[in-house]
Amino acid sequence: MTRHQGGDRVKAGFYLNAAKWNVKALSGAGGVLPGGPEDRFLRVPAAALFVFAPLMGAVYAIFLPFIGIAMVAQHLTKKAGEAVADVAHAVTGTMAPAWRPGEAHFTGEPKTDAKPAAPADTTPAGDDPLKAIEDEIDKRPRA
Repeated sequence: MTRHQGGDRVKAGFYLNAAKWNVKALSGAGGVLPGGPEDRFLRVPAAALFVFAPLMGAVYAIFLPFIGIAMVAQHLTKKAGEAVADVAHAVTGTMAPAWRPGEAHFTGEPKTDAKPAAPADTTPAGDDPLKAIEDEIDKRPRA
């Protein structure tokens, strides 16, 4: 068996690309092998091809169920991963606090030993509440 690269001009015969498990048949005066220099071909005699081709088919038939099982397992794994990601996204969305600008959530709790608040209406009726605040400010000593 002689070795050739893709793009080589060769005489008629059967050429096996072992990397792709592909047999290229060239008839008549020959021709050019497909692919580039990275593709490697082996010239296989016709008698060897009668043995080799059924073996390739047998290997394919033997491993086809395993390939199917692997593809189903890959598909189920991908779907399970997507489901876990969706659940994780939904859970984090419900647990994350909503953004409410202008609200203070870390103010603490009121002191329990504080004095009770004064009644809200301490100003005499008819007085302006802002006037009472101004008077209180005026009474304070200035620095």
